[in-house]
Amino acid sequence: MKCTACNTGQYEKKKIHYDFLGERIGIFDALVCSGCKETLFESAASDKIEAEVKRRGLWGLRARSKVSKVGNALDVRIPKSLADFLALKKGQEIVLEPIDKTRLQIVIA
Repeated sequence: MKCTACNTGQYEKKKIHYDFLGERIGIFDALVCSGCKETLFESAASDKIEAEVKRRGLWGLRARSKVSKVGNALDVRIPKSLADFLALKKGQEIVLEPIDKTRLQIVIA
């Protein structure tokens, strides 16, 4: 089957490693383009990936939070599930880096 991304390569069936949020989830059947390496998972593999990600508690870590005021500073609360995943502890140092006007990166020191 011809690749829909590059329109030149052919999809080949392969077993590939799948990582999610930096964790190795497993090896799954996929279609990989011989040219651009575009990877497609069929529904059975996607269902297995989703089930394993949910089993490990990695599903739904994206969270909304509000900015609060504490003294002269602003405060952002990190939900417990996300703090646990990042292994953040009270008093731990982090580095805040602006990426642009709408994105902020937190680096754990």
